[in-house]
Amino acid sequence: MVAEWLQQLLVLQERDSRCDAIIRQVEDNPRQIAAEQAHIRQIEADLAAREQELRQLEVRRLDLEGEVQVAEAAILKYKTQQLQVKKNEEYTALEHEIQSMQARISETEDAELLLLEQADHKQAQLDETRAAKLAERQTLEAHIERLRQNHAASAAELDAARQAVAECEAAIEAGMLQQYRYVKSQLKRPPVVVALEDGRCMGCHLRVSGEVESLARRGAELVRCDSCGRILYFDR
Repeated sequence: MVAEWLQQLLVLQERDSRCDAIIRQVEDNPRQIAAEQAHIRQIEADLAAREQELRQLEVRRLDLEGEVQVAEAAILKYKTQQLQVKKNEEYTALEHEIQSMQARISETEDAELLLLEQADHKQAQLDETRAAKLAERQTLEAHIERLRQNHAASAAELDAARQAVAECEAAIEAGMLQQYRYVKSQLKRPPVVVALEDGRCMGCHLRVSGEVESLARRGAELVRCDSCGRILYFDR
C-alpha cells in the first residue's frame, strides 16, 4: 500500500492526464478544421483552373471561327473583283488570293476541329473531376461538422475535467501540490509520479541512489528520482 498523500498525487496525476488530453483535443480541433477548409479551397481552385482552361479553348475556337469568316468575306470580295477585271494577270492574281484564303480556311478549320476535340475531352474530364471533387468536398464538410461538434463537446468536458482537478488539488497539502506542479512543469512528458521497481525509476528507467530508494520504500515523504526528477513511490 502507498501512503495516502501519494494516493492523492496519483489521483491528481490521472485527472491531470485526462484534462491535458482534452486540452490537446480542444486546441487541435481548430487546426484540423482549418486544414479541411484549406483542402476545400484547394478543390475549388483546382476546379476553377480546369474551367478556365476550358473557357480559354472556347475563346480560341471563337477566334478561329472569326478568322474563317474574315477569310470567306475576303474570298467573296476577290470573286466579285474577278468579275470586274479585264486583264488576265489581274484575274490570275485574284485567283491566287482566293486559293490562299481557301488554304487558310482549311488550316483554320482543322485547328478549330482539333480545339473542339480538346474541349470535348477536357469537358469530359471536368465533369468526372467535378463529380469526384463534389463527393470529396461533402466528406470534408461532414468531417468539419463533426469536428465542430466534438470541439463544443470537448470544451464542455474540459470544464468538468478542470473542476475534478481543482477538487483533487484542494485535498492535497499545499507544499506537496507545489512540488508536484513544479516537477510537472520541468518534464517534457508525463508521468510525474512513477513507481520504483528493482531500484529503478519507471519514468527514466535509470537506477536511483541507495538513499533515494530507501526513502521511497519508507513512503513517509516526497522523494524524487535523482536522474529525471520525477516523484517516486514504492508499492509494497
